[in-house]
Amino acid sequence: METRAKDDCQVCKYIRWYLLIGLPMLVITWLQPEMNIFRGLDLSMIAATGIMIGLVTLIIWKYINERKR
Repeated sequence: METRAKDDCQVCKYIRWYLLIGLPMLVITWLQPEMNIFRGLDLSMIAATGIMIGLVTLIIWKYINERKR
């Protein structure tokens, strides 16, 4: 039986996102690797900056798409 990606249910999409993003994060957290590359960096500030950049990008993208209609 062949299914297409657009025919997937919402739960299947959530499961797929969990497997792609959540599961690797859980494995990395469980393994607790010692990463020297992050030493001295403020990871919360980096995450906040990434979220702000994503938010501004989303607003600009939505503005451009809504203006076309």
